[in-house]
Amino acid sequence: MTGFSVDTKLFQELGQLLVSKESTALVELIKNAYDADATVVTVTGVNLGDPERGRIVVTDDGVGMGGDEFRRGFLTIAGRTKNSGDRRSPVFGRRYTGEKGVGRLASHKLGIVVEVQSRKAAPARRGAVALPPAVSELNARIDWGAIEALETLDQIEGTGAVTVVERSEPTKPGSGTTLTISPLRTAWSDRIRSSFLREAATLAPLPVTWKKLPDDVLAEKLLFDTLPIRDQQSGDPGFEVIFGGDLALGDRLLPDVAAAANWIAEIAFDRDSGKLAIALSPTAKELRDHSAAEGFRFEKFLGRNAGPSFSGRILQQSKGTWSHEVGGIRLFMEGFRVSPYGDLRDDWLGLDHTYLSRAKRSLTSLAALDADIPEGLENEGLTIQGNQAYLGAVFLHRSSSPGLEMVVSREGFLPGAALDFIADWTRVATDLIVRFKSVARNKVKEIRPRDRSAQRNAAYRSDINETPTALRVRENALQVERTFANIAQAVERNDFQTVAREAKDLQPSLSEIREMADQFGSEAVQWRVLASLGAELAAFVHEINTVGLQISALARELEDALTMDDLERTRAAIRKARQRALDLADRIRRNATYLVDATSFEGRRRRTRLLLRDGFEAVRQFFESRIEQKNITIINDVPADFRTPPMFPSELSGIFTNLLSNAVKFTDVGGRIEIMAREQGGFCEVRIANTGVAVDLSRARRFFEAFQSTTERPDAVLGQGMGMGLTITRAFVQEYGGEIDFVAPPAGFATAICFKIPVR
Repeated sequence: MTGFSVDTKLFQELGQLLVSKESTALVELIKNAYDADATVVTVTGVNLGDPERGRIVVTDDGVGMGGDEFRRGFLTIAGRTKNSGDRRSPVFGRRYTGEKGVGRLASHKLGIVVEVQSRKAAPARRGAVALPPAVSELNARIDWGAIEALETLDQIEGTGAVTVVERSEPTKPGSGTTLTISPLRTAWSDRIRSSFLREAATLAPLPVTWKKLPDDVLAEKLLFDTLPIRDQQSGDPGFEVIFGGDLALGDRLLPDVAAAANWIAEIAFDRDSGKLAIALSPTAKELRDHSAAEGFRFEKFLGRNAGPSFSGRILQQSKGTWSHEVGGIRLFMEGFRVSPYGDLRDDWLGLDHTYLSRAKRSLTSLAALDADIPEGLENEGLTIQGNQAYLGAVFLHRSSSPGLEMVVSREGFLPGAALDFIADWTRVATDLIVRFKSVARNKVKEIRPRDRSAQRNAAYRSDINETPTALRVRENALQVERTFANIAQAVERNDFQTVAREAKDLQPSLSEIREMADQFGSEAVQWRVLASLGAELAAFVHEINTVGLQISALARELEDALTMDDLERTRAAIRKARQRALDLADRIRRNATYLVDATSFEGRRRRTRLLLRDGFEAVRQFFESRIEQKNITIINDVPADFRTPPMFPSELSGIFTNLLSNAVKFTDVGGRIEIMAREQGGFCEVRIANTGVAVDLSRARRFFEAFQSTTERPDAVLGQGMGMGLTITRAFVQEYGGEIDFVAPPAGFATAICFKIPVR
């Protein structure tokens, strides 16, 4: 007789292919209980660390099985019991979660012998709210080890490897099924057990992701009271999973409190109507800190059958993260989690990638909305958070999710347009939270009356060569210098009362310097448009704050000097402090000069032929502290009398600021930066080269596009870069019909950039 002979190794091969790990196997058994109309399933682990003595027991209160159903369902591999009819459970009308007929292979994955006790419920009408009592009982035993000792499946009959005993009188009145799996195939190590507990914690969605939220949490109503997590009928009494023994979850979960969130968003797409809806709202917690926060509602017709139907709720924390067990945005099919989406190392929405790379400064996903939403701030992309800042769930139903096919290992869906559709619109919801959070936190700061008066005074006294703020910085520096001069004279006279008084009088100037430094930092976005100064604001703020801190330290040293008993030691300490103060005052004046060149009216009043060497040296002094820290040698080969074509001083300052900043960032410690200039072919040609990091010339042009930062790792002083420096520099050069590009570096250098401006 000709036919197929099936080797018993089939179970091992299919089990490893279709059930990839222990946690997946248990999830399949839990799904079987759900499909059997159970309301409670208990999963208990006993002695899991010892394979010989260990066992796993899965008990449910579902409809149970008779002999016929056990043979057609449990003993028939890839059976069709869930593919026939309306594919719903017999009593509660639940949409079946499984349809491959391979869930029983999960028991093979877990252990060598499985014992089944199943009490079958009496027939009940569809839509009943409870199951009737049991009318029969089945006891079966499957010895996978004995089966695999045989060669083919047709040899099983009569070996005792599979036994089935039926009885008409059940031993208990309630229906249900109990699977006892023992001995285990492998010891459950701490790693396996921890992995399972992490997954078990979110096997079912947390109540906060789908139940009605407390009335006092949200500022505005969202889309749902309760989200439809399963395709089930109204009489369904519900489903609960309990883990016990070695698998008990304990207190691993944080309290699932919506009040911990700052923002909550909900999203839904219905494939039959083609309508997408998104709503988000600040929480009461967010409003306490940022009263200007506002919610948002949006609807858009995407077209019928544009993608799978889905709904979801996302909770966001602004200053903290959710625990690893619950953090992330997860996918659920019929109320059961689909791994790996939302795992600690999974980034299906690209949130961690964006957070870590900071490659984009704008939220490009929001362009798909075509809606009236607030315009984003220039750096809103820098406020994007990683996956652990979100706790969320996206719910899917089998009947409305065409195109989503599970991979054979039961770990995720096959890539495709359907999954991309869900990911893209879920990412839009998270980016909307970023947009509205950024707008709400960008408060208009009120100026204190005394600051307004001081600024107004400076405005009256400043001339066209400097801004009022630069005047205030310079005047405070001069006041510090004069005070130290007075202190030095008082020391020579042994007039220590005057020394103490003068040291005390330093405080207002020091305080004003520190406050202005804070102001410069808080206005970073506005400064970027002022002749590119904002592109290097991090370095400027660092410089001013450093000077302020050092002056404060000097004041403390002077106070300490006054307590010394030895007069000569006191004088020496004060003289040393005086010299340091004079150096710092000169440093402040240099920075004030740079600020005048970059932002003053004079810097944009009249074009002149500028001395290029002097222009470079003025900017170099601004970066001097970082250049010294990295021990960089600056080689200025520009002739002393070489002049630019007519330009605004602020433009030349902006060009050198951006180019020298990049060069300093990428030059290695102890490296070199060289600048040269010449007039050739009717152009003023300037080249800056540096050692250190090389640039791929074939891809270098992209760095001139907006938000394409050349910096992957932030510089400790100069910052990461905003991705605008080269864009601004190109605009300056192109204003005069010039060109700028990365070029082949000279010998001994790694990178070079050259700009050319035509000579009139």
